[in-house]
Amino acid sequence: MNDVVIRIIDTSNNVLGNLDLTSFTDFPLVLTKGIVNLDNLKARTGTYSKTFKVPNTKNNAKLLSNVDDINSRKDYRDALNRKPCVIIANGTQIDKGFVQISKVLEGFELDSYELVFFGNNIDWVKGASELKLRDINYKNNAQDYTASIIDTINASNSDVYDNCYPYISKGGNEGSTAEVRDFFPSFYLRSIIERGLNDLGWNVSSSFLDLNSSISNPISTHVKRLACDLSPSFTVSEDVVKDSVSRASLTSNVTVGYQETKTIIFNNDSTPPNEDVNNNYNNTTGKYTLPADGTYNVDVSIIFYDWVSITGLYVTVTVALYVGGNIVDFITRRLYKLNIETITGTLRANSNLNNTATIEVSFISDGGVSSGQASGQVLSGSYFRVQRQEEISKGNSFNLNEIIPSSPTLLDVINDFTRMFNVYYWTDVKTKTIYLEPRDTFFESKTSSLDWTDKLDIGKGYEVDYVSSYKRNVEFKYKDLNNDEWLKGWQDLNKRTYARYNHILPERFAEGTNTVELGLFSAVYSHDCTEVTPILGSSFDSNLVPTSIKVWNEYRNPETPPNERITDYNPKIFLFNNGTQLNVSGNNRKIITFKSNFPTVTIPYGIFESYNNTDTDINLSFTSGFKSDGTASAGLFETYYSNMFKNIEEGGRLIAYLNLTNSDIDNLDFRKLVYIDTPSKVNGYYLIEQVIDFNPLTDGLTKVSLFKFENLGSVPTDGTQQGNNSNNDDDGNTTTPLQPIYIKEGSNIIEVWIENPITGALEPVYR
Repeated sequence: MNDVVIRIIDTSNNVLGNLDLTSFTDFPLVLTKGIVNLDNLKARTGTYSKTFKVPNTKNNAKLLSNVDDINSRKDYRDALNRKPCVIIANGTQIDKGFVQISKVLEGFELDSYELVFFGNNIDWVKGASELKLRDINYKNNAQDYTASIIDTINASNSDVYDNCYPYISKGGNEGSTAEVRDFFPSFYLRSIIERGLNDLGWNVSSSFLDLNSSISNPISTHVKRLACDLSPSFTVSEDVVKDSVSRASLTSNVTVGYQETKTIIFNNDSTPPNEDVNNNYNNTTGKYTLPADGTYNVDVSIIFYDWVSITGLYVTVTVALYVGGNIVDFITRRLYKLNIETITGTLRANSNLNNTATIEVSFISDGGVSSGQASGQVLSGSYFRVQRQEEISKGNSFNLNEIIPSSPTLLDVINDFTRMFNVYYWTDVKTKTIYLEPRDTFFESKTSSLDWTDKLDIGKGYEVDYVSSYKRNVEFKYKDLNNDEWLKGWQDLNKRTYARYNHILPERFAEGTNTVELGLFSAVYSHDCTEVTPILGSSFDSNLVPTSIKVWNEYRNPETPPNERITDYNPKIFLFNNGTQLNVSGNNRKIITFKSNFPTVTIPYGIFESYNNTDTDINLSFTSGFKSDGTASAGLFETYYSNMFKNIEEGGRLIAYLNLTNSDIDNLDFRKLVYIDTPSKVNGYYLIEQVIDFNPLTDGLTKVSLFKFENLGSVPTDGTQQGNNSNNDDDGNTTTPLQPIYIKEGSNIIEVWIENPITGALEPVYR
C-alpha cells in the first residue's frame, strides 16, 4: 500500500506529530529538485513542491497552529511561520525541510489547508538572505585598535583571524608615514561565508575555500586571502550608536551637603525626550551598563541652586563621571550664593572600556564655607545622556561586527562570490552540509557516476534541447561605482568600464545583452603609494614605491592623493598579501609605517590584478591581463566561465522520463554524473539539472533534465578587452582621448551617434 507521512518537528528535531492525510485517496505531492539551469547563469535552485492540500482535522489544526481561525492570535507558536518537517514515503525518508501555509479553504469541496513544501537546501538560502553581516559571530570579534594588534593579525591568516588590516590609499595622509589610522579592518571572504552558514546551523565543505574537504586544491591557498573592505569610514555603525543611547532626568530635587559626594540617580528614563530602549540604565542605582566595548560620551545638564548665606563666599562644585568607581572625567565650576545655575558639558569615558563596566554621574560640593553650612541642591529637570562614540581612534576597543553597515546580508556576499567564480552548490540535508565548488571542479569523476541506462524509458520518448535563451552579448561586471571618483575619472578617460568583460555568442543567439553583475562589490584599482614611501637622505627613490589599492574622492592626474579621506564608497573585494614586493630591478620595495617610522619591506597590501611589477595570484578582473614578466594573466571569465560557455554554445541537454525510486531521490547527490549507455544517439555522461515533479507514491516515470557533460574545451577570450597593468597609464602619459565628431545642422552643432551592430545601442562616433 502506498503511504506518505509528513511529520512536523521542532527546531530540535523533536516530533510534534504527523499531519492527517487519510481523507485523500490520491495524495497530490510531487517534488522538483535541482541545482542549476544553464539557461540562467545567475540562478541556483533547490527542492520544492507544487501546492497540495491536507484536510482540516483537529490534529492538523493543532499542528498548524489553528490558522483556520482568523480571530486567533497569529503570534502564538508563530502560527503563520514555516513548520519544519520530514517527508517519509513507504517507510523511507525522502526529504527534510519545511511546509508553508498559503491559505485555508472552508466550505468548498473539502475543508482543507493549502501547503507548499520547501527542502532545507532552500531554507539556508532564506536564512542567508535574512542574516546581516553585522550579526555574524566572528571568532576574533573584540579587538583593540593598536599598532601591535594590526601587525599581529596581518602576520597571520584566515585560519586564525577573520580580518586583516591592509594599507589602502584613501587620501588624507598625515605626512609620509602610514599611521595606524591608515589601516582599517577588512574581512576575509572565506570567514564571512563559513561563520555565517555555521551560525545558520550548516556545515560547509569546499576544497576551493579549504573548508572541511578531503580534496586538496592548490588555488585555495590564494582564495583564503580574498578580503572585503566593508566599512570605509571605520566608525561604529549608526544602529549600534542608536542602540547605546540612554537619557534620564530628575523629577525631584536632590540635596547635596558640604564636601559631600553624591551619586545622582536620574529616576525618569521613560518620558520623552528621555529614553532607554535597551535598558542600559538602571534608574534605581543610577548606573549605566555598557552594552559593548568602546568609548562613550556622557552629556550632562545639572541645574544647581546654591543657598550659601554668607556674603562673598562661594561653592566649588564638580560633576564627575565615574567608571567602575574611578573618576575618568569631570567638570568643575565655582558658584556664588543664592544663584540657580546650569552646568553643562560632555564627559568622555575615553579609556578602553569593556562591557563589564558601569558609568555613573556624581555631584561633589566643596570649599568656601564652614562644615556646618549646607551647599545646595541639584534641581529637578537636570538630566544626562549616554551615547557610544562613533569614531574609533588609536587605542580604542571595538567589535568587528559593530563597524559593518546594517544593510549587507550573508546572501549578498554569497551571490557575488557565486558570480565571480561560477560556484555550484549541493546541500546534504541529512548531515546539514553545504558543498560548494566552482563549476569546473564541482562534479565528481566519471568513475563514480550513476548508471541510469536501465532507468531511461525509451518508449516514452525523449527530447534533445540546445541552449538558446541567451542574448548574443553576455556581459560580466562588478557593481557600478559609487563615490570612487578617481576610478570614475579613469573610466571616462578610457571610455570603458574597469574589469568588465563582454562575451559574444554565435549568431544563432538573438541580439541583445544579458548581464551578470555583482550586487555588493565594486572593482578597485591599484596605486603607486608614493605618499608612504621612505625618503632616503634628502632624495626620493622611485624604485622603493610600494603598490596597493586605492579609493579616492576625486580624480587627479598626475596622481597626488587627495587631502581629504574618502569615507563612503561601495564595498571592495581584493586579495590581501602581507609580504615583500620587488621592483623592476629585483630589489625590495619599502613602506614606512607606525613601526617607529622605520622603513620595512613587509608590506600589508591589497591587489586586484597584476600592476606595476606586483603580481596577483588571482586576477579578479573579468578581463584578462598580463603579469610582470609579460605572460598572460587569465581573468575570471577565462578561468571560471570559458569551459561552461563552450558547453552552452555547442553542448545540449537530454529531457527524458526515467523510472526513479524513493531511494534514488533520498540518495540523490547532484555532484555525481549520470551515465546513459543506450540508445547510442544519447550515449554519454550528464549532469543532473532538475528532477521535475517526482511523485513518491507512484511507480510512474519522472521527467528529468540532464545536460551533456563533456570536455569540449573552452571558448576563446577576447584579448583586446584588458584591465590595466601599468602605472604608465595613470600618470598623465595616456594618449589623448578620442574626440567626438560633430556636424552642423542649421544653427545647431550635433554630436554624431551610430547604432552598435552588436549591442543595438546608440554610441557616439569619435575621430
